[in-house]
Formats: sequence, C-alpha cells, structure tokens
Amino acid sequence: MVLTRSRALLSTGLQSATTAASKRTAGSKRRDQTKRLATTKTTVAKSATGNKKPKLDNPLIALPDDCIIGTLQCRPSKRNRSPYVADVLLEKEGREVICHVPNLDCGGKCVPGTKILMKPARDRKGKLVGPDAKSPKYGTPKCEFIAQLIYVDESDLGYEPTWVGAHPSLGEKIAEQLVEGNLLGPSFPAVESFKREVKDIGGASMRADFLIQHKDQTLPPRILEVKTVVDTDYKLGATPERAKCVFTSKKDPYIRTGIFPWGNSNQKGPDGENVVSARAIKHVRELTKLANDKKQSFLATVLFIVIREDAKVFRPNHEACPSFARYLKEAEEQGVQLLAKRVCWKVEGTTAKCFESDLLDIEWPAIE
Repeated sequence: MVLTRSRALLSTGLQSATTAASKRTAGSKRRDQTKRLATTKTTVAKSATGNKKPKLDNPLIALPDDCIIGTLQCRPSKRNRSPYVADVLLEKEGREVICHVPNLDCGGKCVPGTKILMKPARDRKGKLVGPDAKSPKYGTPKCEFIAQLIYVDESDLGYEPTWVGAHPSLGEKIAEQLVEGNLLGPSFPAVESFKREVKDIGGASMRADFLIQHKDQTLPPRILEVKTVVDTDYKLGATPERAKCVFTSKKDPYIRTGIFPWGNSNQKGPDGENVVSARAIKHVRELTKLANDKKQSFLATVLFIVIREDAKVFRPNHEACPSFARYLKEAEEQGVQLLAKRVCWKVEGTTAKCFESDLLDIEWPAIE
C-alpha cells in the first residue's frame, strides 16, 4: 500500500490521541539510576533471521546517473577558501575542479587522496554550473560538483574499505524510504501517513523531520528525528595519523562501532558546557519533553542512519560529547525510542545505489 502524506489523517490522529499516552508502557519506565560500572547495551528486535545481509534487489535511493569520481586534493580549495569547498582532481579529464563538501571533512575522512563520488552542480534554472562560473557577489569560483559519497580505505590499518555518505540530505532521504516502506523493524508500528519538516509541534521549538500517523489509530502521532552517522571509532593501536578527533575502543575483540556526534567540542550546551552539537542536544531534550507531556500525547523516536556498511554496532560518542550521551540516555529512560539503522552503498563505475541493511544494537558507556 502506498502511503499518503495526508494532512487530514494526521489531524485526526492528533485529535484522537488524547488518551493513548497510558499505553506507552514499554520503554517508559525509569531504569536503575545507580552508578553504572560497565558498558550496557540496548538490543533491538531483529527479524526472524537476525542480522541480515543487505537487500540488493530494491535500492532505497539511487544517485544521479551523471555522477563522476575524482580524487580530493585539498580542503579548503586553493581558489575558494570556504571550508565547505574542496579541490578535486578528475584524472580522466586531466583537470582540477571545485567541489562542494557540505559534510566538511566527513568525520575526518575527507583528506587528500580520498576518492569522492560527485554529482554535477546546477544553478537555480537547472543549468549545469560551468568550470569558469563565478559568484556575482563574491567573485569566487562556483562549485562545479557536489560531494555525494567518499571511499574510506583504511585497509592498511586492518579495516574493510567502505563507501560513506558525504551529503547531509542523504540521511533524511534514506529515512523517508525506510518510513514509507515500513522497514524500521517490529518495534516501529506500521505507518499510515507522514509529513516532513513540521514546525511547532506541541509547542516545541524545533522542526520535526517527520510527523507520523500509524495504521493503528489508537497510537498517538509519532515525532521522528533523524541523525546521520558518518564516523566510527578505532581499535587501540590501529588509528590514522591525524591529530584530532580520533576516538578509540578498548573492546576485545574489537567491533567497528558507528559514533555520533563527531567533531570538536566548540559549542555551548544547556549548562554552558562544551559540546559538539548544541542542536542535536536541543532536539533530544525537546523530544523527551514531548514524550512526557501529560497534556498532549506523542510518541518520539530518534533514528540514527548509519550511512556506511562497516559499522556493526552504534554508540553515542561520549568521549567527544558526554552531554549528548547523557541526554540521549535520559531520553531513552523516559520513553523516547532509539533506533540505529545501517545501510550500504553499492557503487559500480559511477552508478551508486543505497540498500537497506541491519538495525544495530546501541551500546552505552559507563555514565556517572
């Protein structure tokens, strides 16, 4: 059944859900608040086959056919000093182009020598941006291409090479297909309809990525927030030679683990503490409030799209941002559903498609 993004259905769900909050018993009980002395794990309900291989028959999304692969030379570009712009060499054409890299260094992976799959940039009229195009306002060269994927090859350190999503919009596009296809596992009830980027839900000061009405009309509407995971931790003694933002795991045997958020703690959190992403913390706190609002009834989910195939489990990056890990754990303890969904990329030549893979377990560090 094709989903309808019906305003009427969602309105009905909002009005009829006033008594449904009492049904949200699973996951809403407070867990033991005593000091945790060891890592804990949030396991997910898998399908009958458990962790499954990617379904390679029906892609979730496919990138444009006119993509091209180049080799990153430097970021920022020598001709445009924005950190969101890189110089990329097209070997077959023998020329260097300017590429928009909206994920900045993509978890420390967007470094010289990295292979990048890019799509041609277009102006507002849909015309291709030429190699000599310049910004009329700043006089700087325009980006001729936009990064879509990067190829992370750390086989010299013992890790399997993998393609990683390099554009923020990919996570939300993938999430939409997962929601529409009811591909988020047995703990996520079947979806009847949904709306995208909805403002002012329940008075929250955030724009929800999804507002979902389930087929079970006794369930209240669900607010779903998407976070895209591009980075992983490393095994002790097998780390790249970069000076910043390398996070290691003491787990033995080591399991490649997706982490969020990634980066330096140069923003301010709710209590003035240094954090990686004040926005991500704000979203988690708002969802927690909505999930526990007794005057109105909402379900809430944070969906982590692990946009690389090599991660086998997910965890909040407490080393970089202990505040995010703490607020995320509090959210789960107060009824917010947490899901981590892995996808994989299959690239043949310049044809790239994204396929569904596993729901991953979520590991929790010791939190004082």
